[in-house]
Amino acid sequence: MDELEAVERLVCRARQERPPARDVTGAVLAGIRAGRPAAVLSLSVVAAVASLAAAIVLALALHTWSAGADPQAALFPVVEVAQP
Repeated sequence: MDELEAVERLVCRARQERPPARDVTGAVLAGIRAGRPAAVLSLSVVAAVASLAAAIVLALALHTWSAGADPQAALFPVVEVAQP
């Protein structure tokens, strides 16, 4: 129980502290008014790369899923019988 009491004391002490007051609204509003994109381009690049990776994994998964239906299919040739 010593660890639990130590964590409780730490939580109580953390609740007593106040975060420092910082006013960032002026800088944010100035950035919005200036029309600067705020890292939207980098997030778009990450999203595009993630989408491409997901499409490749999906294609490989579909190929594996369809090929795995019959594990012995590659061992035997397909024989077609002509109907009279």
